[in-house]
Amino acid sequence: MTNINYKLEERRQQMYIRTYAILCLLFISLMGFYTYSKWVDYQLANQGIAQNKNLIASLTNNVTTEKAVADIKNEESVQLNKDIAQKLKVIFPTVDDYTNLTKQMDAYEVQLSTKSNPFEVSNIDYQDPIKNDTYSILPMRMSIRSSRDNFTKFLHMVENSGSLKENKRLMDISSIRLNFENNDQNSGASEIISFSVQINAYFQK
Repeated sequence: MTNINYKLEERRQQMYIRTYAILCLLFISLMGFYTYSKWVDYQLANQGIAQNKNLIASLTNNVTTEKAVADIKNEESVQLNKDIAQKLKVIFPTVDDYTNLTKQMDAYEVQLSTKSNPFEVSNIDYQDPIKNDTYSILPMRMSIRSSRDNFTKFLHMVENSGSLKENKRLMDISSIRLNFENNDQNSGASEIISFSVQINAYFQK
């Protein structure tokens, strides 16, 4: 009887040991899984932080670049506005400014006129300005002696006036009277045209 009790007790102790070992193994496994999952979370968090730092650095560089580009464009825009404002003083002035208009015509005469291709302004007669609701007009009559080629160039100049590229006073022709001079066909000289032209030069009200 004593021997049986001893064996039962020994089996009970072995069962306790196995149960304890299983519980310890289960606890160790759970701790390992918990530790591993936290380590994975930590690694992912570190990667996220690193990516965020790279993103912030990239965005900072982009902002700096965009700001530099915007500053350059702003400077270009300011300069462009200054250039346009400066040209508008010539193209569409705030007053009749007939003095500078006369200088412009004199300069154009010097530019075109040659011995074989004349362009001679003999008279400029300014009339009283006409004021409209949104702009004003300075009427002027010019008497010009010109070769046919320079006559065509003069018409193109008036046609293209007011362009920012040409930078010439805004004008148009309201009337023109032509007189063709007789030329010796064998002389080789250009055909001469004497004409009187009525021009409207515009300025701001």
